[in-house]
Amino acid sequence: AEPQEVSWGELIEQVTVFARTLREQGVEAGDRVIGYLPNIPEAIVAFLATASIGAVWSACGQDYSAKAALDRLGQLDPTVLVTADGYRFGGKEHDKRADIAALRDGLPGLRATVVVSQLGLDVADALPWTDAVADAGLGVIETAPVDFDHPLWIVFSSGTTGLPKGIVHGHGGVLLEHLKAVALQSNMGPDDTFFWYTSPSWMMWNFQVAGLLTGATIVTYDGSPTAGGPDALWRIAAQVGASVFGTSPGYVLGCIKAGSVPRADHDLSALR
Repeated sequence: AEPQEVSWGELIEQVTVFARTLREQGVEAGDRVIGYLPNIPEAIVAFLATASIGAVWSACGQDYSAKAALDRLGQLDPTVLVTADGYRFGGKEHDKRADIAALRDGLPGLRATVVVSQLGLDVADALPWTDAVADAGLGVIETAPVDFDHPLWIVFSSGTTGLPKGIVHGHGGVLLEHLKAVALQSNMGPDDTFFWYTSPSWMMWNFQVAGLLTGATIVTYDGSPTAGGPDALWRIAAQVGASVFGTSPGYVLGCIKAGSVPRADHDLSALR
């Protein structure tokens, strides 16, 4: 499939309008907004809108069951859930409406659910994403002033010993750490395209979002790393002209075992 692009202008408009939608649902600074989402552009918009009003973001991917999601997000007493009706992976569609219902049942403090349509399914008593970002032309993000250590997001440990443990990152601290890592250590700027294969369940999703801090283009991909062949991620990196690409040792080992030779099979000339 051809990549779909979201311009800076479109991103700012959607963030501006969705922030207003959150305020209309009564979300205030310090409230928690959660995502149960694939790695899609709407997840980026929802996070940025949440941060702009001083609310706190936390998320996990839809490969998690409702119980696994509740083990994490249920600790936060969230006010708004942003989710998708399902996702496609490895050529199969995964209807997540039953898990969404279970998640909502386990979160009595929810005021609203916003649903991104990935599969064209109806989710009862939910606000469609298209309605939540319907107005255009607003253009300026109104940001709430917060303290340096005001919570920005909550990431979670793996949960190998008891319930997953929440880790709170403040606005100022993680902003400086990410700027250091992205701008200095990775030398990224406005001419870069940053592609890291990840999901909202993993802190590398948060790190990839930080690419926006330097004006880089970031790539969201919610499909299988082996779609159409073991070297799918290399194919995507070539397709989007990625200059910085992140993946796992396990994936690289899988490519080696499959006999893939990315430099011979794909144009990776942009990759540095």
